[in-house]
Amino acid sequence: MAREKPGRLVEVRYTSRDGEDVVTTWDAVRADLVVRGLPVRRFGSYAGMGHYPGWWWAATMGDLVGYESLLERDRLMLADFDQDVVAVASQPFGLAGRDGDVVRRHVPDYLLQRRDGSVEVVDVKPGHLVDKPEVAEVLGWTGRVLAERGWRYSVWSGTDSRRLTNVRFLAQGRRAHLVDPGATIQLHRHGAVDRSLGESLRAASRATDYTAHALRAAMVGLLWHQAWEIDLDEPLSSATRIDRVREVSRG
Repeated sequence: MAREKPGRLVEVRYTSRDGEDVVTTWDAVRADLVVRGLPVRRFGSYAGMGHYPGWWWAATMGDLVGYESLLERDRLMLADFDQDVVAVASQPFGLAGRDGDVVRRHVPDYLLQRRDGSVEVVDVKPGHLVDKPEVAEVLGWTGRVLAERGWRYSVWSGTDSRRLTNVRFLAQGRRAHLVDPGATIQLHRHGAVDRSLGESLRAASRATDYTAHALRAAMVGLLWHQAWEIDLDEPLSSATRIDRVREVSRG
């Protein structure tokens, strides 16, 4: 027997920005309202718990976004770093519906809204859990439901450790109010393709009165906002060379 399309009878629950619980159908739910809402469940903590929940200040949103584990925090950080992502919601909605003879319920970890209007839903799972039958079945059902609306779905278990280390370091630059805008403008003028970060800093230092600290902070900001693009899969140092120079564009 052909499997019935899972989205037809799927219920969606999310919490509005005002804290109101909203229950609707999968056909009617709007991504723009969900992404502006609150998490559908709390990020609790207690003594002896085996994971580390918390809140990440996201430059993309100009607001705090929650995570339930350090692995989730890493994925959230990468979403915040992604220049194509314009909004992120954590624990964005709950799905409930029938999958054959089984009733499934699931709350995905993140919803990402992209600059082109597309939507991606992300579940973050350690690699050793993804292939467990009870986990794989829920993730498979979730993917089929999301596909009915044309929403992209991905399951993330980590990425290259050097890239994560580099982006964690650059995340210091996401808070624009901590960086001198004048130092940023002056430093940006001295960046060029194939010029190293160290060469750019030294050139700016010779040409301006800004302190080395102010220029280094500006450099981290330029790299976070990807006005200077570099190879993030290699160790970051003063010898790292700039691959591309462009203006910062967020929003």
